[in-house]
Amino acid sequence: MDNVERIVKLLLMDKDFNDKEKLRDLYKEYIKTKDEISYLENILEDFETLDTNINHIKRYSEIVKSLLPKLSKFTNIPIFVDIVKMLETVDNIDTKELESLRWEINKEIEELNDKLKTIRNEIMAIVVNESLSKIRSSNLEEFLKYLENNKENKKLEIDEYKEEPKVVD
Repeated sequence: MDNVERIVKLLLMDKDFNDKEKLRDLYKEYIKTKDEISYLENILEDFETLDTNINHIKRYSEIVKSLLPKLSKFTNIPIFVDIVKMLETVDNIDTKELESLRWEINKEIEELNDKLKTIRNEIMAIVVNESLSKIRSSNLEEFLKYLENNKENKKLEIDEYKEEPKVVD
């Protein structure tokens, strides 16, 4: 939506554009939805990392538990009992809840993507209608050039009215 975003920004600055409020609201909702999707995708990545690390910890726990009986034959260290209890706690960590949370987040992302698509279509309809009314074409590249040129022309007009300070001898 690169060019469309640039078009939207230019349209929102255009004094002659009538649907500013509607387009502004849609664009805000579009950005907000994109940010939510990004946030949820980052959470999913964190869940993946957490799940991977928990599995590593469980594997290491098994290794340590297999070494402890061998070590305890030669030494009688009370801390080994505490370590075994701690490792049993690690073994009992249940990651099934993480999996259900991942499914919920994936579902939320899917719903947000559908919402994003709907918002994008609404924005596109406004942009195409405005393009058709201004340049009688739905070519967005041409419309973008038109808006950029129009912006530059308006800027030039404003600059022409600014008076240069005159030096008096």
